[in-house]
Amino acid sequence: MHFKIGFTFLTILFGVFAANAQHLRHKGSLGIAYTEATDSLMSLQHLPDSRGILVKNVVPGFTAAQLGIQSGDILVSVNDTDSLYLFDFRNLEKMLFEQEPISITYIRNRKKSRAVGFVVAGPKESTKGEVIYGEVPYQRGYLRSIVHKPAGKTRFPAVFYIQGLECNSIDFANDSLSPVKKLVDGWVKAGYAVFRIEKPGVGESAGTKDCSRLNFEEEMAAFRTAFSSFKELSFVDSSRVFLFGHSMGGTMAPLLVAQSGSKPLGIMVYGAVIKPWFEHMLDVFRKQPMLYNESLQSIEVNTRMLTPLLYEWLVQGKTPTELLQEPDYEAILTSKENPLSFYRGTFFGRQSTYFSELQKYNLVQAWAQTAVPTLAMYGEFDGKAIDHESAQNIARIVNEVRPDQGTYKLLKETDHNFIQLSSFNEATQLQKSGKYKAYANRHFNVEIVETTVQWMKRQR
Repeated sequence: MHFKIGFTFLTILFGVFAANAQHLRHKGSLGIAYTEATDSLMSLQHLPDSRGILVKNVVPGFTAAQLGIQSGDILVSVNDTDSLYLFDFRNLEKMLFEQEPISITYIRNRKKSRAVGFVVAGPKESTKGEVIYGEVPYQRGYLRSIVHKPAGKTRFPAVFYIQGLECNSIDFANDSLSPVKKLVDGWVKAGYAVFRIEKPGVGESAGTKDCSRLNFEEEMAAFRTAFSSFKELSFVDSSRVFLFGHSMGGTMAPLLVAQSGSKPLGIMVYGAVIKPWFEHMLDVFRKQPMLYNESLQSIEVNTRMLTPLLYEWLVQGKTPTELLQEPDYEAILTSKENPLSFYRGTFFGRQSTYFSELQKYNLVQAWAQTAVPTLAMYGEFDGKAIDHESAQNIARIVNEVRPDQGTYKLLKETDHNFIQLSSFNEATQLQKSGKYKAYANRHFNVEIVETTVQWMKRQR
């Protein structure tokens, strides 16, 4: 009996130590599939003025299952949140962390009950080797790192992954079929450790500014800090480190290398841009629509209308407040079409200064100064990168400084997200029908794994 008590105490003590070893907590998961309860269903429960969440399915092992929630139950309160609207419930889900106390009030067979317990951690990514959820200090908070490590105790060549512009999580625990996850798994299978970092304010990162409010320099600082931490991992062979930049990540890659003061063995980019951002935005409105067979007349009208606004925003650095004072610009920014995805001072979901700071960089010069072996890739149907020009020019610039060290590779029938497609229009049709994600999960182009692995193995 005394042995059992002692063992339990040590187990609890170890559990507390393990939980406190990191500053970041894992997100929790209710583990349910659900929909919003209809008005008629709520009326049947004698709660016509309340809102509820109808549980369609319960996943064993997670919070709801531990609390005894069943399929068909209607959740009407979680902690201090009563009358659960779908939007509020989804936000509430994002704020759950493991081991936090939780109280759920639910209706079953028209009888109201309450269940109390603790939040269970959500699922985590898996791999054939090991997945390590770590953290990197940044400003006054921490960024969540996710490292995939092949099996074994040796030091591995490694890839530092830099994601694109969006403020989306790169934790694919709930999306194992994600094309990015398949790319990472391919590298791990080939014997490479892979390091990813969540952006500030994204996923399990905490204590930082929200990603949408970061300027370009702040985001660069986050990746620079993470890159330094990555190279210090005991199982990473620092002499065989590669960068992979996807989209905006590829645009950042040479700047990151220049600022870090440490050159990798090589850089791989996919769908990157090398033009000044103002010129790229002109391409977005003049060249990109041509890929989808839009009217040349409307393209010309739109481009001419937007060019002055783009110039004053990106080149002259005017703030949204200043732009809105100009009637013509205000009409564009508040229009139903909203071509710049303007919302509360942000463009395309990012701080306005993010892009005006990026505009100041000479990316051609950055690639020339970095001058490490580089693989620049372009997908044949990459509508965001628009054309092969940037990828070809990146390889050309590297070759001007270091002959035969820059390689351009075209991936046939591939879009911006590493997906095999037959045309630009096929992607548009899939997105309009809401079927793109399901299609993407089934049509990852494994050629990008083969191309990058073969190229990395050739570097010495």
